[in-house]
Amino acid sequence: MGYYDLSGKVVLVTGAETGIGRAIALRVASDGASVTAAGINTDGLAETKELAREAGADGRIQTMAVDIREDDQVQAMVDDTVAQFGRLDAAIANAGVMIERRPFIESTHEEWHHVLSVNLHGTFRTLQAATRHLRKQGQGGDLFVTTSSNAVRPGPQASSYVASKGAIHQMVRALAVELAPEKIRVNAIVPGLTLTPGTINRPGHIERGLKGVPMGEITMPEEIAAVIAFALSGEAPHMTGTDLKVDGGRTSA
Repeated sequence: MGYYDLSGKVVLVTGAETGIGRAIALRVASDGASVTAAGINTDGLAETKELAREAGADGRIQTMAVDIREDDQVQAMVDDTVAQFGRLDAAIANAGVMIERRPFIESTHEEWHHVLSVNLHGTFRTLQAATRHLRKQGQGGDLFVTTSSNAVRPGPQASSYVASKGAIHQMVRALAVELAPEKIRVNAIVPGLTLTPGTINRPGHIERGLKGVPMGEITMPEEIAAVIAFALSGEAPHMTGTDLKVDGGRTSA
């Protein structure tokens, strides 16, 4: 696996207690960045921090318990990152939820509101708070959002999840255009079926999902993290408003 020099960069990652978010936090820390790993599971965050320490990033990673549904906690996350590391270069809005699949007519308003409050509204809060600081800093930066191949090629019985992730795709495009004059890049990472606790703990989910993946293989979180590391490296400074798909061909099938 290749590495990119991210030394001197400060990266904020939400949903960093497990899965894709943890892989992103560990990868950018390994490549030299200072990292705030945020999430709601403090035990998971502690494990992420220990793994980063073992990889040589001790002193360059802090963890924060943050509920992205709360404005004050999101703003404090950004403020504390800047207070700890002196600046902010990138925010990775990765935190999200998915409820058990059920037919649309059986979905409840409470379920719908919960999914959108985290996936869409929480992402909005994260990007807005980060943008405020990047604009104040005046040196550009990167905003990334983890979406889903389901936003491009929807599956059944997941209407709230698909709606939330689909809306994020449009928000990414709108922000990419709006923030481009300030050299703030905004992109989406689009995972397909990925090996995370969420997929492992759902009986039969991986086997069913692989039937729709032309490569016939599951994506590893570290692959997603590698794409993020490349995007933050400065090797492609004009990449913005882009959906970066890492899905084994699922959205093309």
